[in-house]
Amino acid sequence: MPFPDGIVDALDPARLRLLVEVRRQGSISAAAVACRMGQPSATKHLHRLEAAVGVKLVERHGRASRLTGAGEVVAIHAQRVLDTLEGMHEDLRALAAAERGTLALAASTTPGTYVLPAVLRRFADRHPGIDVDVVIGSSTWVAERVAHREVQLGVAGEIDLPEGVIAEAFLDDEIVGIAAPGDRTALRGRRAQLRTLAQRTLLVRELGSSTRSVSERYLARAGYRPAKRWELDSNEAIKRSVAAGLGVGFVSRLVVADELERGELVSFAVDGAGPMRRSVYVVRPDGRAPTPSERAFIATLRACCDTG
Repeated sequence: MPFPDGIVDALDPARLRLLVEVRRQGSISAAAVACRMGQPSATKHLHRLEAAVGVKLVERHGRASRLTGAGEVVAIHAQRVLDTLEGMHEDLRALAAAERGTLALAASTTPGTYVLPAVLRRFADRHPGIDVDVVIGSSTWVAERVAHREVQLGVAGEIDLPEGVIAEAFLDDEIVGIAAPGDRTALRGRRAQLRTLAQRTLLVRELGSSTRSVSERYLARAGYRPAKRWELDSNEAIKRSVAAGLGVGFVSRLVVADELERGELVSFAVDGAGPMRRSVYVVRPDGRAPTPSERAFIATLRACCDTG
């Protein structure tokens, strides 16, 4: 179906990006700031886009704005168009610059600290012309950064994914209980009974952490209810607090491999909970093929973790 005012106006990247930002930001003024243009100019661009597609896309509600049903449809396709254009630019840059540029990554705390360094070392050796920027956060935060196109790829644990991303498993991980060596929680063959465990303070990661959500799911199935729960924002804080005798925690085995080997902590399983298994994923935008640098990083990630 031809657009009333022509395909060029409908596919103008600045207008498509503006519509996507209105959907994300909730107002035309905030979208204009994100797109680095004045609000009058943003309003004019949106009117031109509405004229091009022949339907109303944005509704004002006081200072806020939201997309109409048609606006939601156009915004979804607009993001795909923008992703395709970005992929084209990346392919052209790769051809012109012989694998040069910057790859923006987000990684959750556990793989970002205990998996990514070896991967980045191999990637740097194989692709010396590509710089890498890495930001660290919770798994939920990582997936949101990818969904918002603030980074190109994410590395995260098992979580509910937001719209606009896909995830591919590349590593199997196990979450284990940890206690101080003298703690009686982990007696009897390194297994903890629920009655004993429930008397201890549980030290957990922040909301949005895959480690927390996966361990809580397994423990809830077993009927575990801790007497107290303290929230700490890092694996290191949990390890040190457990070693100091403040309580027990549940972390990836990757996180405590060295401490277990040195005898600074002991690991345990929970009666009735079963092995706490999860996958670790590479998260990427949906709706477009990976760029050359993204493909190279994913291949290196899989090679390092021996998943083929």
